Amino acid sequence: MKLQILLKRENGEVMLESLIVYSVTLFLLFFILAIFSVLFQRWNIQTIAHETAARIASTYKLSEADTVTGYATKEQILDVREYRYLYDGKALETAAENKAKVYAPQRLAKTTYTKNVTEPDVHAHAEHDALARRHIEVTVTGEYCVPFGDALSYFGFDSVIRYETKAYAECLDIIDYINTVDYVDYQTSLKELNSGLVEMISKILKVFGHIFLDGGEAYGEGV
Repeated sequence: MKLQILLKRENGEVMLESLIVYSVTLFLLFFILAIFSVLFQRWNIQTIAHETAARIASTYKLSEADTVTGYATKEQILDVREYRYLYDGKALETAAENKAKVYAPQRLAKTTYTKNVTEPDVHAHAEHDALARRHIEVTVTGEYCVPFGDALSYFGFDSVIRYETKAYAECLDIIDYINTVDYVDYQTSLKELNSGLVEMISKILKVFGHIFLDGGEAYGEGV
């Protein structure tokens, strides 16, 4: 009789311990899945932001080119103006932002398995770096639910995570760079002015330079 009671007690303790072990194991499993989901979503948004910036930068001068493949027709290429950033800079930037607003959410919808709380907010604009050089800056912001976030919220974890990332890509427009360098070289040389007045002024400045520099050195040597 006593042996049966002891066995029942041991069986009850084993069941209780097993329940505790199973509960802790399930909690750790859900916690690991939630952490993995958070890290994956962060990596996913960063990757798509960089991809969006790279694709927009590669076709920045061609506002009508396909964002995914970069394909542009012959007419679109020939229709590109020589000083496009001077006259069409605002239009090109608006076209780039519209492409980013379409491309990035579509890619996020295909690669994200967590539920989004709000629609992704995407912004893109061009930053002028130097003469005939600029880069694209893409900002992606979104809020997503954490898997099992409602259950994990009782333990102090956030059920909704907000992500914000920035990506950059350089606009490669070799023709614009060459045209700008040639234009600056032409404007700052005597080819544009082609005047004897400039040559005369240059000779006068050289004479003054010899008077003040060479003359001053000679005076110092005489002293």
